[in-house]
Amino acid sequence: MVNRQDLNAEIEGLIDKYGDDILRLCFIYTKDYSQAEDLFQEVFIKIYKNIDKFRYDSDIHTWITRIAINTCKDYLKSSWIKRIILSWDVEKEERESIESAVIKDIEKDYIINAVLGLPEKYRVVVFLYYYKGLSTKEIANLTKEKESTVRSRLMRARDMLKGKLKEGLSYEE
Repeated sequence: MVNRQDLNAEIEGLIDKYGDDILRLCFIYTKDYSQAEDLFQEVFIKIYKNIDKFRYDSDIHTWITRIAINTCKDYLKSSWIKRIILSWDVEKEERESIESAVIKDIEKDYIINAVLGLPEKYRVVVFLYYYKGLSTKEIANLTKEKESTVRSRLMRARDMLKGKLKEGLSYEE
């Protein structure tokens, strides 16, 4: 049995090594930085509680990423979030904060906006392929999809991004 101090050190090491990637993944799903931070914490709480169940039949990074994907999907499926999103849309202008203003500044970048504008299934594939550098086979394992489905989604996402970026970069003379 691992003592608490060793376990805390191991979790801190995982956060140092994979934390930025997991936070970005959560942001890709939620498009909300503060919610991404909350989900990030939830992911590492789950890891803390279940690290002893990790069987080492895959890379620990793959396991952590799978937990993050499932946590984000569960969050997006919850009825609570659906109610919050509806009320947030109605009260959006009333609740502007410094944090959301910073996020809006970040999102002004054409490429980020284009990727975030993709449907979730394409957004996740683009993130995992281009940002994380995973192969289509690795993405298929993580998302529990067929590799051909991942390749197809990646191709469709590229086509969608080309169209969005051409629209955003075109100008009238």
